Amino acid sequence: MSASASSGPSSESALLSQLPRGTTPRQVTYLLKRSAPAAPAGQTVLAELPLGACAVEGPVAPDQKIAAAGTLTLLLVPLDAAASAAPADSPALAPMRSWVELAAGSPAACQLMTFQNAQLCWGPGRCAILATADRLEPLAVAVAEVTYFEAELRSIESDLAAKWPQLEADMPLAFEFQEASVPTRKVLRSRFQEVLLLRARLARLGAHVNAPHKHPPTLATQISERLRERTQMAHRYEFIDEELSVFEEVYEMCGQRASDFMLTRSGNILEWIIIILLAAQILMSGFEILSSHTPTTTSSSTLTNSNRVPAPAIEAEPPASETTTTSGQ
Repeated sequence: MSASASSGPSSESALLSQLPRGTTPRQVTYLLKRSAPAAPAGQTVLAELPLGACAVEGPVAPDQKIAAAGTLTLLLVPLDAAASAAPADSPALAPMRSWVELAAGSPAACQLMTFQNAQLCWGPGRCAILATADRLEPLAVAVAEVTYFEAELRSIESDLAAKWPQLEADMPLAFEFQEASVPTRKVLRSRFQEVLLLRARLARLGAHVNAPHKHPPTLATQISERLRERTQMAHRYEFIDEELSVFEEVYEMCGQRASDFMLTRSGNILEWIIIILLAAQILMSGFEILSSHTPTTTSSSTLTNSNRVPAPAIEAEPPASETTTTSGQ
């Protein structure tokens, strides 16, 4: 590994030595403009980009936030007058392409384009431009802008590719939600929010990825449009949109199942609380009835006995024979 790592810079230096004098790599960093209002000394803005970003050259402050597009290394190769008539035969093309392929990893990832005596070798993270000196800066700005959009699309594609295993694991929750799944509600909500953020990023890219051709055309606009076509941005945009639709549908179903389960569980708990309260009320009422009935019976019987008036004594009448004898006397 150390041998290959050491051979990388040496081979790159060898390729750069084959290019015309004055050719030096330029590091472009994509920053979020809202991350740091004050730029450090030596930092220059190459291009103002949509979506709240900018392409800068020079040092980057620690408090400046780098966008998802990352960085781009530009190689501006001035075209001499002798080769300007036939740039396709320029000896600089071979080392330019090899220099781009070092970062691209494979020759298939390198895009070679020719426009109006200008040659462009583009790959993810690197681009070499061969043109006259007066055209290099406008082409660099156009390439930096298109590369930013392509890198944003690639970032969304990478994020979605990493989320597919999570989606497959969450799919059963879109059909059935149980008590054991309750702790996953926060995780599902977080994943759904991430999908919505990706949807928002893609929506903001749509107007630039599917931008119509500009008229009158210039070399910079033609390079920009051709690079969009070569990198298939419009088709990739549609594929990402379809993938996001699948993610949104699955997580919407998961959220609906979770919401229905929580509402049902809350209703069941409320019903049991009502049942327990009714049972407690019945028991208390029965206890009150029993406790109030026994003392009332005892006191009423006592009150009846205490208030009873004794009957007056009735003297016994003498027998009839005695009454007759007395009257005869």
